[in-house]
Amino acid sequence: MIKRIIVVLAVAAVVMLNGCSMDSFLFNTLDLASYSLSSAVIPDSLVKAVTLKSGSETLYGFYVKQPDTDRIEPHQVILYHHGNKHNIEAYWDRVELLYRAGFDVFIYDYRGFGMSTGSSSEQGLHEDALAALNYLRSRNDIDTTQIVNYGFSLGGVPCMYLSAYVHKPKCVITEAIFASSEALIRTGTLLDVPGNYLMKGAFDNVEAARIRTAPLLMLHGTADTFVPFDQHGKYIYDAAQQPKMQRLIDGAEHSGIPSTMGESAYIELIRTFIKGN
Repeated sequence: MIKRIIVVLAVAAVVMLNGCSMDSFLFNTLDLASYSLSSAVIPDSLVKAVTLKSGSETLYGFYVKQPDTDRIEPHQVILYHHGNKHNIEAYWDRVELLYRAGFDVFIYDYRGFGMSTGSSSEQGLHEDALAALNYLRSRNDIDTTQIVNYGFSLGGVPCMYLSAYVHKPKCVITEAIFASSEALIRTGTLLDVPGNYLMKGAFDNVEAARIRTAPLLMLHGTADTFVPFDQHGKYIYDAAQQPKMQRLIDGAEHSGIPSTMGESAYIELIRTFIKGN
C-alpha cells in the first residue's frame, strides 16, 4: 500500500507540473501502423475492415458478421466500446467471445487509438461513438432497433452517452465502468481533490444512467481495485432506472470478468440477457 501511495503521488506531481491534466493517463497514445488480428476463432472472410469519418478525423474499425449469410432477417449487432488499453488488438479476444455468443460485432478505435487519427477527449469520444452508430445505421443488413451497446471501462463513456442522449438500443451492457472523472481520480490516485482539476471533462456515467431507458446489464468484479464497485458501479446502478440487472463477479479484477466467470458462463449470460430483451 505504501509503495502504491508513493507511485500515485509521484504521478500526480508529474501531472500537476505538466498542465494539471490526467487525460494522457486515461487515453492511449501508442501509434499503430497496421492491425494484426487472430483468425483462430473468426475467419478472415467474416471480418470487414471499416474506415469512417468523425469530424475531421478518420477512425478504423472492424465489423464481424455471423456466418449465416443466407439469413433473411436483419442481424443483431453488438457495438463494442473498448477500454483505454492500446487499441482493437487488445480487445479482439472479447470480440471473439461475443461472436461465439452468436452476434455480429462492430468494434472501433477512438481517435488517437490504434490507426485512428487525432487525439482523444470526452467530446471526441462522443463524436466517435456517434460516427460508429451512424455506420451501423447505414448498413441495410442491420435492424437499428436490435443494436446492443456494450461499454468496457473507458468505453462506458461513449456507450452510456449513445444510450442516454442519441439512440435507444435494444439493451445496454456495461463492464467495470467508472462513475465520473472526479470519482475516478479520487479512487485511482487517492488524492482528495476535485476531479476536474486533473481531468478535462465530467465523463459522467451516473447522469447518463439516470436518463437511459433501455434494459441495462451491469457487470463488475468484486476484486476490481482500479474501479472499485462501491465507489463507482454502485452509484451508477443506484441512479439507473428500471429495467436493470446487476451481476457482481466474485473475485474478478478490472479486466478479468470473462476469465473469472469462465468463458462458457460469460457467453451464456450475454446471450441470455440480449435474447431476453
